[in-house]
Amino acid sequence: MVDDGEGPQFFCLDLSPDEMTLDELERRAELRRQEEVAAILARMDAMPRPRDPPPAAPEPYRPAQSTVDAFRIVVAAGDIGRLKAWLADRPKDAALLLALLESPSC
Repeated sequence: MVDDGEGPQFFCLDLSPDEMTLDELERRAELRRQEEVAAILARMDAMPRPRDPPPAAPEPYRPAQSTVDAFRIVVAAGDIGRLKAWLADRPKDAALLLALLESPSC
């Protein structure tokens, strides 16, 4: 240590491990461990961050199977007025249900 009036300055001697005390060897080992950890963290910070996958497209709307079954029952009854009223109560499902009516599997 040297103090020239501006505060103490500490200088480390470059000693071989054979000339160092056990406390000095432990401090040296701890310093090297801290340097290695700092280097690992610096490399991790420099790595590109993984990107989140893009959000999946939402599933297209489909009416519930119970609604489709009820629609088939109303169609089988053959009452056009009842069918129109039933579809008017379900405007969100009407287009898809009518497409079902036109498909050969209905």
